[in-house]
Amino acid sequence: MKDNILKLAVTLLAAAALVSCGRVVIDPNDYLEYSFSGLDTAASADFDIDFQKMVADNPKAFGVNDESSRKAAERAVYELEKYLCGAPDRSDMLSNGDIISFEWDRDNIGKLEESFRIRLDVTDKEIVVDGLEEAVPFDPFDYIGFNYSGVEPDGELVLSTEDMPVKNIPVSAEPCSGLSNGDKVKIRFGSGTEDEIAADCFGQGYIPECFEKTYNVVGLPVYVKNLGDVDRASYEKMDGLAQAGLRQLAEEWEDKKLGGMELLGAELYTPAEDTAKWGRNALCFVYRMTAELTEKKGSGSSEDQKSRKTEYYSFAYFLDVFSPDHCGGDAPAAKMGLPSYSRFYTSVYGDAFKEGDTVIEGFRSLDDLRSAMTDRFDDSVCESGIEDKEKPE
Repeated sequence: MKDNILKLAVTLLAAAALVSCGRVVIDPNDYLEYSFSGLDTAASADFDIDFQKMVADNPKAFGVNDESSRKAAERAVYELEKYLCGAPDRSDMLSNGDIISFEWDRDNIGKLEESFRIRLDVTDKEIVVDGLEEAVPFDPFDYIGFNYSGVEPDGELVLSTEDMPVKNIPVSAEPCSGLSNGDKVKIRFGSGTEDEIAADCFGQGYIPECFEKTYNVVGLPVYVKNLGDVDRASYEKMDGLAQAGLRQLAEEWEDKKLGGMELLGAELYTPAEDTAKWGRNALCFVYRMTAELTEKKGSGSSEDQKSRKTEYYSFAYFLDVFSPDHCGGDAPAAKMGLPSYSRFYTSVYGDAFKEGDTVIEGFRSLDDLRSAMTDRFDDSVCESGIEDKEKPE
């Protein structure tokens, strides 16, 4: 009886040996591929199993031979993809030094071992996250340029972000128009919540250190309210433009020519109220002029012509004069005006009078000129700088 039991045991052991004989032991971790993408603290992991390489490395175990290599290999890969799988315990928001585990699904391992001459040595694989780049901290306001345009109280803020290390992140300011010196302007980097802005920057490899800053408006030019507010360089620039304009008008004369031109000074007209339809201010440059009139007698030959000089007053005015003059342009003002007139038969209207039959662009007296300016700039207060003839510094 004992002999029979011993013989049965030996037979079973032999059978077990025959079942495992010739099988190839495969560690699936050898064919597990992974990679990391993204930046430190927010990276993600991607996994793949190279089943084709597993079959190619062990062709006989998967029944691949020369006669049916392609179909057999395709069938083996199909079966592996169907029954051999797994997943990481986490795959996102990863940081350098994190340990993640790829956990194999063991439920269908037996089906593969029954189909092929393999034995799968399945153990979960631990992976250390490393090599992730860190986001670069930066202050976006180091890259935001801004300057002002216009004149107080209508200044405007102009922003620029040419050297910003991140792209497509908007920059805004509140307020950005209707500015005066001393106003506070809040400049904001990005739109949406701070987390959303940070995420947009993070995706480009950067992390902003701040999102908002407040600045005081300084350096805007202001509309002149007193003659002393006009800086000397602006005064001389406008005087030059005024004289050039008056000389250009004289080039069109036919019956007279320009003689002398003397600057007497300037008069500033400002609205009695805060605003006026004609502007913020008007700076009028007043000149004592000399014109040579040609009188004709008889046949009109040169012997019948004689010339005489007449003295009068003329002007050129500048509207909306501001200071200091650092906004560019031809003059620190919005507009320049010169004398103009119209005729109706023998009468003359506007900035002119008649000397005999000759029309003179200007006024007989300084009072006449001032009266015309007061009509033009109604409801205004006049500050004169003519009496002392001194130019403001």
